[in-house]
Amino acid sequence: MTTRLGVTVSHEATHTLVTLTGELDVISGERLRTVLGKLREEGGTRLVVDTSELTFCDSMGLRLLLEAHDRAVEAGGFMKLAGVRGVFRRILTVTGLHAAFPIYETVADALAALDD
Repeated sequence: MTTRLGVTVSHEATHTLVTLTGELDVISGERLRTVLGKLREEGGTRLVVDTSELTFCDSMGLRLLLEAHDRAVEAGGFMKLAGVRGVFRRILTVTGLHAAFPIYETVADALAALDD
């Protein structure tokens, strides 16, 4: 089975970088749910999610990201979105969810604000 969503995880000293490529939807989202669940089990609560190559996100994808954000914050961490643009930015804006996430233009900007 071919997945339309690429998920790459990079563990750094101060955070975990999760890079998403392709389409995040009800079908492909299960892959991200699994990755985020494993990170949570490992104590990963300081997440930077690079969405610069995310080409689509449906309502289930939004819900998944919001749940992951809430869990990270409840555990004393964070989830910052970086590289939000195009259709994904529009979806966040139209739904009002842009206010729910810390959003940065680039991963470098998100990393510069790690202690904010």
